[in-house]
Amino acid sequence: MSRPRFYHFALLVPLVATAVWVAGRATTVREDPGAVLAALRAAQGPQLPEPAQAAASARTEPAAYDRETLYEFIDGAADAYLARGFERCVAASYTFAASAGALELAAEVHRFSSPDGARQQLLAEKPADATPAHGAGEAWADATTLLMVRGRDLLKLTSLTPNATAMPAMVRLAAVWSKEHTP
Repeated sequence: MSRPRFYHFALLVPLVATAVWVAGRATTVREDPGAVLAALRAAQGPQLPEPAQAAASARTEPAAYDRETLYEFIDGAADAYLARGFERCVAASYTFAASAGALELAAEVHRFSSPDGARQQLLAEKPADATPAHGAGEAWADATTLLMVRGRDLLKLTSLTPNATAMPAMVRLAAVWSKEHTP
């Protein structure tokens, strides 16, 4: 049997160096897990809260739309959305049980390519008599509609059965969405 030669040791050096490098990398935290989760949620697309989080009794299955299918959802206004950088949308209806009868809200979250596109669309859709919606952050509302922008997303809530409980329900839903929202 021959003795180990220099080149035998030279072959071990890259292997040992790789093992030391991997061990060193394994002991350091590279990313904040919360930040990674937030980035994954943002890449996933716009989201609507679960009904229980907004004190709703039910929510329809969310429907998703993109640049090619937006006309199926908002035929007349799709061009304005697309011009402002619309990327995708999710929409559903929430039902709230109330003493004055059931309340139904249509909820839409539109994602734009930039925060500026979302803000421009809010300004274009903001009702003339809209006022700040207290309790929902930077939201604008009139008797039947609430609009709010967070990052690249525009939240639009519309009361389909206007009554006295519509505004508190819209504000509650917007606050939950805003709290969970990760632009």
